[in-house]
Amino acid sequence: MIEPPPQIENFNWIWQKWLFGLYEWIKDNIMKNYGLEVAKGNVNGHTATNKFGAAPSGIQTSSTDIWARADATPTQQVWLAPTAARVHTISSDSASDVASGVGATSVTVWYLPDWSTAETSLTVAGNLNAGISMGVSAVMINRMKVNPQASSTSANVGTIIATAATDTTITAVILPGDGQTEQAIVGIASGYKAYLTRWHVGIDKTQGTAASADFEIRMNPNPNVQTLAFIRKQDLAVQSTGANTVEKDFSALPPCYAGPAILKVTATASSADLDGQSDFDIIIVAD
Repeated sequence: MIEPPPQIENFNWIWQKWLFGLYEWIKDNIMKNYGLEVAKGNVNGHTATNKFGAAPSGIQTSSTDIWARADATPTQQVWLAPTAARVHTISSDSASDVASGVGATSVTVWYLPDWSTAETSLTVAGNLNAGISMGVSAVMINRMKVNPQASSTSANVGTIIATAATDTTITAVILPGDGQTEQAIVGIASGYKAYLTRWHVGIDKTQGTAASADFEIRMNPNPNVQTLAFIRKQDLAVQSTGANTVEKDFSALPPCYAGPAILKVTATASSADLDGQSDFDIIIVAD
């Protein structure tokens, strides 16, 4: 058997090593799941956010925002932002949401201090039944989450609300036992862009008369100037007798919404008190 010259063996070894290195580079830089890497914090300047909300038997025959206070009463059909940067008080209507009680004493709040500052967070703790001031101003509360105490048997026994000083606007709510806000609403600060990658809507199947609902994503393009005018950006429709959930995938070409802005999901039903839910995924990117 004729042995190959040493230089050919060396060439084959170098070639194989180069191919292996190329494969490792592709695996590390191209084959990774982009969304997962963003969620893990491995993509600088990118933040993944899933916003979800429910209107518990709350979608009416007029425009209804998908958040927890839009219920069958309805308590508050349309969500409102504070009219300016306000200090909020976080409070519960239950005497069980106190120290050593069976409910909550600590809530973490994610908020925008103003429309030029990125989202930040703080935790308030103490007697929620009496109310606890955040101590700092916020133009937007994006999310609240309960931190259960050792004696908790429920995440929160009462309804926890965030109430703005001066104008008394209720900007976020946690329903009893939920432990976190359910509002398909988010504020984006100036200097950031939100890229919509997925949107899902749904209504419960009806046991009686058939029902339908038209959902929209609406955007306030200048919440630093006004708080009430929202522009229609996306729409989906569902019906209880057929497709009662629908999802849109925008990952191939995500719509971009530049801050300052507020995005929210709203719906209009064919009959009152329809139970509806919605969630959407966005990737927030610093300019």
